[in-house]
Amino acid sequence: MKRVSVLFALTQPVRGGVEEVVLALARRLDPSEFRLALAAPAPLLEAFAPDLAGVAIETEAVEAESWRRRDEIARLSKFIARLKPDIVNAHLFRSTAVAAPLARWHGARVVETYHGREGWRRGLLGGSFLPDRLLSRLVDRVIAVSEAARAFLIAGKGYDPRKIVVVPNGRDLSVFRPGAGGQAVRKELGIDRATPLVGVIGRLEEQKGHVYMLEAWPSVLAEFPDARLLLVGDGRLRGALERRAQDLGIAASVRFAGFRSDVPRVLDALDVLALPSLYEGMPLTAIEASAMAKPVVATAVDGTPEVIREGRTGRLVPPRDVVALSRALRSVLRDPAAAQRMGSAGRDLVFNRFDLTRQVDATARVYRETAGVLPQRVAA
Repeated sequence: MKRVSVLFALTQPVRGGVEEVVLALARRLDPSEFRLALAAPAPLLEAFAPDLAGVAIETEAVEAESWRRRDEIARLSKFIARLKPDIVNAHLFRSTAVAAPLARWHGARVVETYHGREGWRRGLLGGSFLPDRLLSRLVDRVIAVSEAARAFLIAGKGYDPRKIVVVPNGRDLSVFRPGAGGQAVRKELGIDRATPLVGVIGRLEEQKGHVYMLEAWPSVLAEFPDARLLLVGDGRLRGALERRAQDLGIAASVRFAGFRSDVPRVLDALDVLALPSLYEGMPLTAIEASAMAKPVVATAVDGTPEVIREGRTGRLVPPRDVVALSRALRSVLRDPAAAQRMGSAGRDLVFNRFDLTRQVDATARVYRETAGVLPQRVAA
């Protein structure tokens, strides 16, 4: 069977959920079937370096998130011309807007992976997504990471449903073992075993809704005065969020931990994971927390309800609703037995539906079909 050459194209310099999806594919796709390359900003490649050690993948530092970056566009174009990939797999709109035309120019086919609606997009040209529809003509196949993402592509952006296939995000669940390392993390952070600990794991960007978590926190402290809030991740909003915690008078109970690579250990230390996002495609953090048997309090946006089931594996609240978020967190902290049942049910759910092997196998099939190695199926 012919080896398929795939170039991943990323534009964000910060390591987050989208980037973790690409990293997992790079590490898991069979090198005897796929020749891999990655074009991404230098800071992201540096963050990936330890995890890509020993992986057969060629990389190029490129920051081609806009056609205004002419030097970077030229660099990406030369990289594509040299590699001659069968497929360019672009992730997120900015990447697709640049990589899809270049890929077509160089004779490559295009797979777009759609991770959910972009919060900075409000629709263009009178509220429509005409640019997206025009760009979609250059795309051969679209991987939607959730059923909600597929529905929005069709109803919101007007994509051809025949091009879309749903491949839910997955994780290597073998590394998520409850009871492995949580107490050591608490000791490292100076947090007592009995102290209620709520965590938010994600990039410190507007999408993740950290500001609403901070605003909900005073009422949590009113009922649980010794509770602690752990924010794991880095991003542009760190300074602003630290100042907001000071203004709210909660800074002493909030810990900004920065990026951590030991996410399973951190999750093991938590009593509850909070996911106050404004939008999500298919939240990896919710999958990971559930795999660690932790209850999740999340906003009911996009693909999140496909992972978190209200009252069964966690609690769902409207986005930007500080009162509902606080109420849900307090209800979970107030009833440890119910929280334990939710965590157990969540673990069963994700092990049945969101294992990484399923995602990698389904993605590999999309690549083979698009490259013409396998007959292409028409999406339902």
